[in-house]
Amino acid sequence: MKIGMITQWYDPEPGPASLPGVLARELVKRGHSVNVVTGFPNYPDGRVADGYRLEPRMHETLDGVNVTRTYLFPSHDNSLAKRLLNYGSFGASAAALGLGALRGADVVWVNYSPITVALPMLLQRYLRGTPIISEVADLWPDTVMVSGFESGGAAGRLAAPILNAWVSSMYKASDAVVHIAPSVGRILAERGVPAGKITYIPKPANEKVFHPQGASMRTELGIDEDQIVLVYAGAMGQAQGLDTLMTACRDLDPERVVCVMAGGGNQENRLRLLAAEAPAVRFIGRVPQDRMTDLMATADIAYISLVDDPLTPMTMPSKTQAILASGTAVLVAASGDVVDVVTSAGAGVAVDQSEPAEISRGIQELADLGREGLASMGATARATYLDQFSVARTTDLAEHTLAVAAGRTRRTGTASSAPALQVVPLRRAHVDEIADLHRQAFPEFFLTKLGTGFLKEFYRGFLDDPTAVSAVLLDATGKVRGAAVGTTEPSGFFKRLLKRRLVGFATQSAAVALKSPSRAPRLLRAVAYRGEVPDNLPGAALLSSICVDPDLQGQGAGRLLLEEWTEQSQRQGASSAVLTTDADGNESVNAFYRRLGWTVHDDYKTAENRRMNRYVKAMLDSDPERTSDDA
Repeated sequence: MKIGMITQWYDPEPGPASLPGVLARELVKRGHSVNVVTGFPNYPDGRVADGYRLEPRMHETLDGVNVTRTYLFPSHDNSLAKRLLNYGSFGASAAALGLGALRGADVVWVNYSPITVALPMLLQRYLRGTPIISEVADLWPDTVMVSGFESGGAAGRLAAPILNAWVSSMYKASDAVVHIAPSVGRILAERGVPAGKITYIPKPANEKVFHPQGASMRTELGIDEDQIVLVYAGAMGQAQGLDTLMTACRDLDPERVVCVMAGGGNQENRLRLLAAEAPAVRFIGRVPQDRMTDLMATADIAYISLVDDPLTPMTMPSKTQAILASGTAVLVAASGDVVDVVTSAGAGVAVDQSEPAEISRGIQELADLGREGLASMGATARATYLDQFSVARTTDLAEHTLAVAAGRTRRTGTASSAPALQVVPLRRAHVDEIADLHRQAFPEFFLTKLGTGFLKEFYRGFLDDPTAVSAVLLDATGKVRGAAVGTTEPSGFFKRLLKRRLVGFATQSAAVALKSPSRAPRLLRAVAYRGEVPDNLPGAALLSSICVDPDLQGQGAGRLLLEEWTEQSQRQGASSAVLTTDADGNESVNAFYRRLGWTVHDDYKTAENRRMNRYVKAMLDSDPERTSDDA
């Protein structure tokens, strides 16, 4: 694939800013072409990195990755105005000067933090029609509301709806929304992102830096071999809440435990003052990235800390994976996802960040294991990393997500006699092919006779609604061979569908009415349609349309498609599913539904005197009995 990437952060920036490069390099190794649009490196201190100078645009190749850099205002200090200028300048310059590098891309991966990347992202999406994957590294607008605004103040009240609408436009334009902390998926769903778009792909570590083969710095730092070393490495800001660690370290015996503080930030001077009463603490300043391997080899315990705020339970600091990859035991002073990862694996101990006594107890508990016991815990941490977070594993997930968005999946379905097939969620790129397939499968149906334009508007309505349920069948070449669409909330869905697609439906309907006035009454009934699920079927998902390439009928493709749609409906909370089909002259289709466990709930006649069977299926844990023949 030809893959584009838009990210403000990229090599040679260290820490979390280096992770987009990890993905890009691995994709190149797998044979893909990768073009990155990024800024000039200035993280973490706001100074442009050695070897670079600010200019409107420059091109370079790093490890096989084509990198286009566009101008930004370099700043990472405490000034909100300068921070916004830093973010906004990159968004504007990337849109104006960087998108030429993404011409012809099959798909574009966007690191959506900061959300000022929306400008180049939306231009790429809507002007070129490129599928977009948005990676939610920091949840917006929550991040800026916590760090930059008082949510109850006038600025917060003004900013919140603007930022929410901004972020929603990015989700809507995305074919997939990737989150890196497990709990964020639930938040995205609550904010209206369709379940079919939401994908969990954790971040890896930079494995060139974080691995267990470093050379200890104990001699360099004057630390004895029998002393226990606790290392904190990273930002020293308000979000980390390191003051309680400094207080806790007052209780440590400096002959037994040494706390090494590496890094810097706006709270460093204050922390140094607090540490004046804690002889076990040593500040060593910022450590170059090429020495981080050795620093982690020095550590028996690594410290993770986050103050208690609304974002903490759903935050996964990138140092988590770095520590696990280094094979180091963890003391985590936080709550939520990061605690679950560390403690469930047996890779460390969790404490209350706000309580120095708790932190001191946690340090003593780990120190009591001795260096040998801590090394064993570190081995568990390393195994956890390899199992859940390695570059190979996370790139597998990212590569698959990219392929699905680009319509180039390689994974096969389970239909026994059908060609290699894959069921994926509905994407914008599928709509034209599905409309054509609908016309082939149902040449005499009313929707078909309304024309291809009307069909496209209909299927587009299932792209962005949070209650939409979709399944699209692709063959090994990425061609659409079937589709099923529906909703878990029929009445509300069709009201929203008409509202969202009003202009498109009105245009298409006017053309139909002018051409065939006799169709106008039925067209009006179609516009007023609300799903019409009986009141005695609460919580039922409605299958609105399902069609399969006629060439695949009888080969298991229909079953594969319908079962995936049904399972997705259940995952989205439906307790049952309902569909309607013609009762007369349609025996093979009725038999197909009965074989797959659907039962007739009732029958009725339409205004055109068509007799319809309404089928229902309860959502069961076990699959219906499978048969070898299928529609």
